Amino acid sequence: MEKIELTKEKYNDWDDFCFTSDRTWYRSTSKWLEYTLNYKPEYKPKSKSFFITENKEIVAICPLILENIDGINEFSYGGYFNPVPVIKSKITKKFEEKIMKYIFEEIDNLAKEYNVKRARFRFPVLDKAFIEKKEIKYNFLIKFGYIENSYNSQVIDLKKPIDGLRQEVRHGHDSDIDRACKELTAGVFDKENISEEIFKQYISLHHKAAGRQTRPKITFDLMLEMIKEGNAFLVGAQRNGEFVGLAHFILYKNNIYYSSGCNDPEYNNFPVAHFIQWSAIEWMNSKGYDFYEIGWRNTGPTLWDFPDRKQIAIGRFKRGFGGFNVPIFQGEKYFDKEFFKKIYNERIDRFSESINQKNEE
Repeated sequence: MEKIELTKEKYNDWDDFCFTSDRTWYRSTSKWLEYTLNYKPEYKPKSKSFFITENKEIVAICPLILENIDGINEFSYGGYFNPVPVIKSKITKKFEEKIMKYIFEEIDNLAKEYNVKRARFRFPVLDKAFIEKKEIKYNFLIKFGYIENSYNSQVIDLKKPIDGLRQEVRHGHDSDIDRACKELTAGVFDKENISEEIFKQYISLHHKAAGRQTRPKITFDLMLEMIKEGNAFLVGAQRNGEFVGLAHFILYKNNIYYSSGCNDPEYNNFPVAHFIQWSAIEWMNSKGYDFYEIGWRNTGPTLWDFPDRKQIAIGRFKRGFGGFNVPIFQGEKYFDKEFFKKIYNERIDRFSESINQKNEE
């Protein structure tokens, strides 16, 4: 086996592996790597991604970004979790275990070389091996010294009849969708009809909703490229010919993820988001796509995550469109004892406070 550093010259080979593997989704691709490398420039991100070859054939990939967050070196993706390393499908269990051991030894070596204090990884939900074949049944990160801190996400089976999908929608959401349909019209913009002008309106509305530019322009440029390449689309809501909401969705291997959305703050008391989500689901269903991950669900504090009331409300909003819960397997490994103690002491204090607050309610 040979470890080879990922460079831009090798992006095509990397992406070919991603496309043919049942265990990868869009976050493993070079485009998402580039997006993340430009997402938080203050973290000074550098790709340390590599792949493994056997007889000149790629048998595994490891997306990996080195970031400096508040003076601490970590392996993370925009301050969050790296996509998990992926082994080629249809190889023997013995060879798979050998490759995986080699990969995580290399990660440990890189952590030592760059004084990394924590590494974080997560599994995809929309890869065929997990969502369709159900071959991924456990979190293998634990075998390599990672602490389990998995999560939940909400997925909608788009293969169901549209009437059946509408029946799964929560009653309150159902009423809000009907109300919005009386005043709004929907438009979908994919590789066939996207324009620079339409995307500029998305950027403008994004900035208006946030009250500022939240991230570098290049990340928006990359999102537009995703649409032009057929790996994303926009869904917009218009009232009297003006956009009052737009959302960006990622499309890869016939499965879809809700990536980013923005609504005109002047319509905060109108169900624009409900209308966009349902319009998107109708369109996805009509196109014959398989699964739609509407997104992670924050239901309450854990020892690694502390959602506020707004985040919990967003999770409830997502659940209102029906579908089913799936786990997002995740794990983190600490390479520095004092850093581990600091992080977990802070987490224990925060979790203890959440217990007290719940008891007082």
